[in-house]
Amino acid sequence: MGSFTIEIDAEKLKDILKKADRVCGTLEPSNRKLTFFPQEGKLYLMASDSCFRGYFELSPYLFSKPFQPFQISLDVVKQFSSELLGRVNLLFQDGIVTFKCQNEILRLRVNYIENMAIQKVPEKMVLVSKKKFLSDFDLASCFIEEGSNVDIFISPNNIELISHHSGMLSYIKLGTQNIEESEEKGTFEFKPGSFSTSIPYVSARHIIKTFDLEEIEEIKIHFDELDQKMYILGNDIFTVCGDKPTETPEKIRNLCNRFQMQAKINAAQLQKLLRRSLISGRFSDTQLYTRNGELVVVSQYGGIAYKGGINTEINVNFSIKIKAHLLRSALNRMGSQNVLISIVEDFVLFSSPSLTRFLILRNERVE
Repeated sequence: MGSFTIEIDAEKLKDILKKADRVCGTLEPSNRKLTFFPQEGKLYLMASDSCFRGYFELSPYLFSKPFQPFQISLDVVKQFSSELLGRVNLLFQDGIVTFKCQNEILRLRVNYIENMAIQKVPEKMVLVSKKKFLSDFDLASCFIEEGSNVDIFISPNNIELISHHSGMLSYIKLGTQNIEESEEKGTFEFKPGSFSTSIPYVSARHIIKTFDLEEIEEIKIHFDELDQKMYILGNDIFTVCGDKPTETPEKIRNLCNRFQMQAKINAAQLQKLLRRSLISGRFSDTQLYTRNGELVVVSQYGGIAYKGGINTEINVNFSIKIKAHLLRSALNRMGSQNVLISIVEDFVLFSSPSLTRFLILRNERVE
């Protein structure tokens, strides 16, 4: 099946393994594998959580004969490499891969796989701030759980994120720049909302953790409408699979566009109340309601009950029910000192002052 020997810097190998570790996550041990394959004169290492994939360039591959892609254990290689210094020699021969550094040697029998290649990156793309994208993606995914998704809608100047779980929905607008990957100048034209995808919760969290290690200011997001796949480019190449969202964003977008500030609450004070309400238990039912210029938080679980309030200038009447830890987690990522509140139709909307981040809950007190 061919053989090769390459040399790689130990620090580079450890950096790649650190990213691979975050791509795979720890939820499903069977996903914690490294796939080695050659492509276009380079040797790549691939890691995946079964939906989110990272492709990392390991070294040049200058040998005339390619080899069949193979897999080995991420955890074993990670443990062996953790304290290595200097240069690492990687030898592959007769179904055995050998890592050698100074006086230490690790040999592993490989598992062959049929095919592995980086697909051509689509031309359609948008450019976004890495810091802003990760922050918004964090808000959209922080309160949902396994089995839930983050819906992504890309239009010429915005990325919209929508997620919902346990009676709460998030809607986030993220500005972008259009770029055309060709010699012609100008922006790439595509229909608003022409690309949308729905990413699993687990992969969404892995994206955040992985890109936290990418030392870049901006990331490129390429997309392919046919296979619902999104390509995220930083220093490395990442892809994430998805399904077609079951809903379109128009109704939620229009709801948020009607936001008119009716109250302003100090975020730290509200979070303190929510944290205190957890004395009734993490899974206690929590109610927030207004009464005579006061915001009241009540929680109860079993034989334990808690009640607290904030005196504030609030002239709207509403009542919402939510798990306190979910609302507290989301408010913690709103990124503002104050939270604005508006009642629109049958819903209570919490917003950042920038009116780009919204949390939406049903109003139990409809007048």
